Amino acid sequence: AVTGVQTCALPISLIRRSMQASYDLHLTDARSASLELLERYPDHPAGYTLMAETYWWEAQLDPQNSEIEKQYYSAQKLAVDKAEDALKQKKYPQVELLAYLASAHGSYARFQVTQKSAYFSAMRAGLRAHRYAEEVYRADKNYYDIWLGLGAFNYFTGALPGVIKPFAFLIGVRGDKSLGFQQLKVAMERGRYAQTEAKIVYYTALLEDKQYDTALATLESLMAEHRDNVALYTWATELFREQQKNLEGAAYFERLYQKNATQSPSVAKYALLEEVQLLRAHNRPVEASQVLQRLKSAPVNDALLNSKIQRLERGK
Repeated sequence: AVTGVQTCALPISLIRRSMQASYDLHLTDARSASLELLERYPDHPAGYTLMAETYWWEAQLDPQNSEIEKQYYSAQKLAVDKAEDALKQKKYPQVELLAYLASAHGSYARFQVTQKSAYFSAMRAGLRAHRYAEEVYRADKNYYDIWLGLGAFNYFTGALPGVIKPFAFLIGVRGDKSLGFQQLKVAMERGRYAQTEAKIVYYTALLEDKQYDTALATLESLMAEHRDNVALYTWATELFREQQKNLEGAAYFERLYQKNATQSPSVAKYALLEEVQLLRAHNRPVEASQVLQRLKSAPVNDALLNSKIQRLERGK
């Protein structure tokens, strides 16, 4: 999560272009903008932080790909190193660099949870991110992008499973999930760059809090804003499966497919992909096989989609 990128010297257009392209899952464009940023400002963490984000999104689509994971860790480490070095050089505003450190460590925490289910290392990274976020907040309470980091920390550490809480307490991780919700809302409404990321974290918090109707409405608003981001489809599948509403979810994706079939056939195919998985989860093999045949009937030039179809054919 890019929790704070307010800056005087860096070109806002490149920052926004990279972030928007990542949210749209146009990762080539996002990396192009990030690369231009880090080439023009090689001693600043912005380009490296934004580059790391592209690999997190790619990992959402292909979570078992070790090469993507390696690229993410490399970019994230560079972001931290560049921010720490820049703090010593005092070339850029300190608050700006602290915000990037909060962002980079928060991003690592998110990756550990979503891709590795490594909650303890995520918790430690989240604690580091929170310390930097608090420094930013003390320096400028109107730096609303940093409220994303504060809100994420407060909510998720306040909602930790009971088995983890004793360990969290020992290393000083304590949060207030009600306060976290409030802070995320502030970031959504008043953040300069963090509004979309805050909405994503807010959705995750709603899902964790089992506020399913509000979570789905929030997710649908993200889908409407970023129509090509098929990673959001997998999030919707998770939401339906958590509620044990597999058939309702399958019907949802059928409607989504019909809606997108003409204008965005490749995107629509990903809706059928989720429909197959939900039907299988509900032990409807015949219906799932029929949808899979529809999915295969009009091949598209999408290597990842084709590999996912092949995995479905193998029963994976």
